[in-house]
Amino acid sequence: LEIWWLQEAFPIEINFGKIKQDSKHTKTFKFTNTGKEPLIIENATGSCGCTVPQFPKEPIKPGATGEIVVEYSPGKQQGAQTKTVTITANTDPIITTLNISADVEVAQ
Repeated sequence: LEIWWLQEAFPIEINFGKIKQDSKHTKTFKFTNTGKEPLIIENATGSCGCTVPQFPKEPIKPGATGEIVVEYSPGKQQGAQTKTVTITANTDPIITTLNISADVEVAQ
């Protein structure tokens, strides 16, 4: 089973650039099921509590599109940050990693 991420960069990543502490930032990762079977996302987990993914719980039919929405809230983190979202699905490979980075500035 294959999945095609509708992103310009690979590996799949987003850099929020310079952001402030205690802020919230959201990115939507869009994809298309390019396989011949329904795509089933079993799980999506953030590398810490500050990175929270929302993913479709229902199967994605062949040719259909879907979205994984990731919210990053740095809290009191400072400086360069790199976080991940690990997606487990009936794809090959089974694990796909989304990379999120930001430069967190101290709120004034």
